[in-house]
Amino acid sequence: MNRLQSGIGVLTVEAACSSAVGDLRIGAAYQLADGHSSIVSRVGASSTAPRGSRRPVILAKAEQYERLLLDLRQNRLLERLVVYGFSESGGQLNWGGTLVLRTAGGARVELPLDRPASAGVTVLLSIYNVRGEFVVRAEMENFAGSIRNAVQAYGFDLISWLDDRTPVA
Repeated sequence: MNRLQSGIGVLTVEAACSSAVGDLRIGAAYQLADGHSSIVSRVGASSTAPRGSRRPVILAKAEQYERLLLDLRQNRLLERLVVYGFSESGGQLNWGGTLVLRTAGGARVELPLDRPASAGVTVLLSIYNVRGEFVVRAEMENFAGSIRNAVQAYGFDLISWLDDRTPVA
């Protein structure tokens, strides 16, 4: 996306998947420009980033599908993030469907989620802020361990954890 698109509206990351996939949930590990790092998800973490913010940079919610909303007006506050998928129950996911990224201007990027069935956590994509523009990269890397293991593998090692899914507030 160009510099103008990186600063207008909302970037939506949505996991468009049928119930045949399983109880897929998505979340993101993020690092803000001030160095603060944590995760955002509807499950086991705060649904806003930063936690409790009245004007969140990232919001996790679900309508028809799981989604993350990034406020592009605050794009300079976000250094990087990785979006991951996991089973809420800890079971196996029968991957399928599409991860869809949409900008307010209607630009759309689709990442097919056709992967072998797996348990654990899959890092789906990464987003880096490079001089005010977001660079998106498909990752599609599966980790047999926990959310904590997966995000630490991507350098989010400053997050303190209560357990393998829940960061310290």
